[in-house]
Amino acid sequence: MKVEIIEKTENQLFKRTEVKFKADHAGEPTPKRLDVRAQLASQLGVAAELIVIEKLASTHGRQMASGIARAYSSREQLEGLEPKFLLQRGMPKEAKPEKPPEKVEKPKKEMTAKPEKPKEEKVEKPKEKPEEEKVEAKEKPSKEADKGGKEG
Repeated sequence: MKVEIIEKTENQLFKRTEVKFKADHAGEPTPKRLDVRAQLASQLGVAAELIVIEKLASTHGRQMASGIARAYSSREQLEGLEPKFLLQRGMPKEAKPEKPPEKVEKPKKEMTAKPEKPKEEKVEKPKEKPEEEKVEAKEKPSKEADKGGKEG
């Protein structure tokens, strides 16, 4: 892998050097941030711990990665300006701080035996009238039918 600095800008306000670079990684996967950071440190003459790589992306279909990095003059300046996720992203796995322990679930109250619901009693439907009564009910004319036929 070969790292080439394309653009270098001194930012006096933040006391840092901003760098745009390309990394040629022919025949290899996208280089690791630690490797790129080490090469940038040697080229810039700064300790690797003072460099943060903001972006490192491979170009589709090419064996070339481009990125943006910042080199600080002091550790305090670096920690004061850079977001924590970028600081952790650039660290080796052994040096990363452990994640805070996950929330411990409180033991649930023991469930006592649930009171059984009283069984619902089935309400029986009233028995239908015997067929003889049904037939008689149909044969009797209604009172309204009687009034409609006679007029006085």
